[in-house]
Amino acid sequence: MNKIYLYLLSLIFASSCIVQGPRYARVEQVLVLHLGMTKEDVSKTLGTVPYDLKSVSDTSEILIYKYRVTDRKTVPFLMKPNNGMSVTGKYVDLFITFSKEGKVTYIESCSDCEKINEKELKIDFNKLLTLLTVTVPAVLIYLGFK
Repeated sequence: MNKIYLYLLSLIFASSCIVQGPRYARVEQVLVLHLGMTKEDVSKTLGTVPYDLKSVSDTSEILIYKYRVTDRKTVPFLMKPNNGMSVTGKYVDLFITFSKEGKVTYIESCSDCEKINEKELKIDFNKLLTLLTVTVPAVLIYLGFK
C-alpha cells in the first residue's frame, strides 16, 4: 500500500514539472525565409504552423509565428567574443505579411513583444529595507515585553 502512495506522490511531483510552451522555429530557419514565398513554403521552412493571426485587411493578412533566439552563456569575468556555450534564448514573435495571392510581402520580428504583454514583478529594495529595519525591531521589542 505504501508503494502506491509513493508512486502517486512521485506522479504528482513529475506532473508539476511539465511546462507548456508554443511550437517554435529556430533562428537558422527564420534566416532562410525570403519575400515571395507561399504560406506552405513558410510553414514547411519553419517546421510549424502560424501561432496566431495579427490582422486581416482587403490586401493582406499578417500571421504570427514564434521562434527562439540563441544566447551565449558564460561566466561574467571570462567574457570574451569567442567563449561560452550556445543556449536557447527567449521566444520572439515573427510577423509575416502575406498578400491576397498568398505570397510573403514583409517579414518583421518583435523581440520586446513578450515584455509588453507580461507584467514583471519588481522588488523595491529600499521599501524592503525600510520594512525590515522598522518591523523587525518592533516585533523584537513586542516579544521582549511578554
